[in-house]
Amino acid sequence: MEKSPADEVRTFSLAFEGSREEYPFGPDSAVFKAANGKIFAILSEHDDGVHVSLKLTPEEVMEAMSLPFVRTAPYLAKNHWVMPVIAHPGELEMTLAWIRRSHELVAARPARKRQ
Repeated sequence: MEKSPADEVRTFSLAFEGSREEYPFGPDSAVFKAANGKIFAILSEHDDGVHVSLKLTPEEVMEAMSLPFVRTAPYLAKNHWVMPVIAHPGELEMTLAWIRRSHELVAARPARKRQ
């Protein structure tokens, strides 16, 4: 049986060493965190496809936003987050590459200390 795009995203995101899945926004949005506790992807399923919010560099955001299946990520766009909406296989492959990049960007930064 073939995996759904959401299952593919989940499996891929959890393959990074120390990554974990949490549900701080409720049962409909999976948050994937790097070993340092920082979020690198947010996954949710909708009628128009699988939404994945992730972080890129400012230059990568400009390139990604030129594609028709990419939107600004709600609440996170100012921090260089985009939201691909996966409805076709090619979109899944590109999104998985961006998840890897998001993980690289987020995992390289130390977690902030809470006051």
